[in-house]
Amino acid sequence: MRTSTILFLFLLVMHLLTVLNTLLFEGKLYDLVFWFNSALFMAALAVFVFRRGIFNAKEAHAPTETAKKRK
Repeated sequence: MRTSTILFLFLLVMHLLTVLNTLLFEGKLYDLVFWFNSALFMAALAVFVFRRGIFNAKEAHAPTETAKKRK
């Protein structure tokens, strides 16, 4: 499954939790929904970092070009 699909599913579940809280529970579970949405966001971030391999580089590479100063 593509990374974008996985991240979209995380976003869909987060939105579904918020909508169900608003429609069924009249917003009484905001703290619990916020906690679950935060946990889902961290899971999505972990999936993104893992799939991109951001922390797998063996050595840090310096940028090839330096930014030019504007006058």
